[in-house]
Amino acid sequence: MTLDEYNTAVKNILSEQQGLAQQTAQLAMSGKANPTSPEFSKIMTQQWALIQQMGKLNTDLMLGVMSPKK
Repeated sequence: MTLDEYNTAVKNILSEQQGLAQQTAQLAMSGKANPTSPEFSKIMTQQWALIQQMGKLNTDLMLGVMSPKK
């Protein structure tokens, strides 16, 4: 993975998180942003997956897994 690929992956994750934040706000406005709501639980599961992806990307970056641009 090059630094450009890393940056693209991070941008994609942040974009997905933005969408999840908007969905969460909509649920909050309708009073459904609570642990008993299946929609809310689904959003939180997706958010957790994105956090894990970001953690892996950052760990790879810190460990020097990035390869030089070809």
